[in-house]
Amino acid sequence: MRLLFAIALLGAVFAEDAWKAANVDRTIDATSQIVKVSTLYSFENVGNGPQSKVLIALSKEESATLSFISAGIDGSKGKLKISEKPAEKDLAVYEVDLRTPVAKGAKVTIRINLRITQVLEPLPSKIQQSDSQFVVLHTSAYVPSLYETVTQKTTIRTTQGGKLLSATTVSPSKQETERVIYGPYVNIPAFETKPVKVHYENNSPFVIATIVERFIEVSHWGNIAVEEYIELVHKGAELDGPFSRIDYQMDRRGRRQPALQQFTTVLPAQAKDIYYRDEIGNISTSAVRIRADSVDVEIRPRFPLFGGWKTSYVIGYNLPSEEYLYSKGNQYALKTKLFDHVFNDIVVEKLRTKVLLPEHVKRVKVATPYAVDRRPEELKPTYLDTTGRLVLVLEKENIVPDHSQFFTVTYEFEFVDMLREPLLASAFFFSLFFVIIVYSRFDFTISSDPAKDAEERSQIILGNLAKSVDSKQSAYEDLIEASQQYKSTKNDADLQEAKKTFIAARNQENSTLTDKIATLKTDSGASAAEKASELLKYDKTVFDAVDNYLKAVEKSTTKTAGTEEQQFLNKVKDARNRADSVLASI
Repeated sequence: MRLLFAIALLGAVFAEDAWKAANVDRTIDATSQIVKVSTLYSFENVGNGPQSKVLIALSKEESATLSFISAGIDGSKGKLKISEKPAEKDLAVYEVDLRTPVAKGAKVTIRINLRITQVLEPLPSKIQQSDSQFVVLHTSAYVPSLYETVTQKTTIRTTQGGKLLSATTVSPSKQETERVIYGPYVNIPAFETKPVKVHYENNSPFVIATIVERFIEVSHWGNIAVEEYIELVHKGAELDGPFSRIDYQMDRRGRRQPALQQFTTVLPAQAKDIYYRDEIGNISTSAVRIRADSVDVEIRPRFPLFGGWKTSYVIGYNLPSEEYLYSKGNQYALKTKLFDHVFNDIVVEKLRTKVLLPEHVKRVKVATPYAVDRRPEELKPTYLDTTGRLVLVLEKENIVPDHSQFFTVTYEFEFVDMLREPLLASAFFFSLFFVIIVYSRFDFTISSDPAKDAEERSQIILGNLAKSVDSKQSAYEDLIEASQQYKSTKNDADLQEAKKTFIAARNQENSTLTDKIATLKTDSGASAAEKASELLKYDKTVFDAVDNYLKAVEKSTTKTAGTEEQQFLNKVKDARNRADSVLASI
């Protein structure tokens, strides 16, 4: 076991000795809250054979706050694979796979890009509203390296037009208007460091997103809904003293004040139905600008963010699913970004992306461009769901705009499950209407209601009264028809028989009406019975005129109705109208 350990240790030593840093040129961009480091390494293979891997070192301070790292062959578009290795002598070690072996004696030039967050220290930590913000950058004049470096140089860029208060001198070095240059230094041994401190003016708003919670809801009916909840905190120099809106508006520095006044969020070009609100409600101080390849949302918070201040808001929009959801049979792939471009040089302390997939999906897989924490899956019930929809939860800390990259979620989903919700909705409404119909048609009461029963009997009696009135009216019509026939036949016997039939029918219906009115008085009271009694009298005038009508018919020599006959017919119609009025008033 010890022999194997010794062999591995010797292999590591030989691997480190296989390279020599012929030249290192590092540029540190400290103009914003994110320190952007770009280092160009020129390595020479001094080993015994071809080499395909090289080690890159970072200081422990850089490694502790490192957010993003990438590597590539200088002049080539492709990126190289980077993996972290065990630390050596307080230096973090990363191994870069060169893909193509480098021959003995040959050189290779690679560029390493770093994004380091929350390393700039505000000094002083509190300032007045009219003061500028100054920060301190701690770094090393020498580039950390596991190999001997023949020549190297470090350039630190500070804010354009800002003051440079101080910078540690390590000869040779020089200070210019907007930068500090250390080097060139020659023949620097491995693991050598030289701490330096640069104190300069930096009025960039150090606004951190403490939490960005992104929610992506996938619908196979043509829409993808995206919503983000964002909390912002200004972690720069804190505002000391009161805030004056007048001084703020009259400040000649304008946007060079160390406060976040407005920012631009970049959304996908297909974004629509955009909304922006906070706890109070919709924020109208925003504008949407359509670009060729994006939609820019210019956001102005309700108040500017000075040091120590914070705010939160929600922004959301819809996307057409055909642009981001791909399918082949029952296989689906969602390709979208883990988070949107909130604003330039944003730092996100914690990102939580949730993807809400359709119900009953299977074999879900996630592919991300960098390592993320996949938290336990959740179930979220929504409308017309039975078991709830699957929610993927992805988390990552210390995020910068370089992390705004696409990720892919693949899953299986059967088309028949897509029809389940509309069928459920149809069945629900059918059942609802069926129950309403059954409930309205049947009486489910256990005990009878006397008042309701009396009302129902009264309605029946009223219906019978109407029938009796109709029968009496039919008797009049039969008499008038017999009179018209008499004009043609001149048969006195038939006319007298028709008169007797009419009188008998009228008397019978009046008797029936009398009985029904008495029953109505018992169920509905004397008032309704008194009104109904008018049905016995409404045709008395007509009945008294029957004899005169028949005499006029006997004397008539024409088939058309004479004056007296027409008067009788009008009286019959008026009597029927009075009867209808009486029935309506009961």
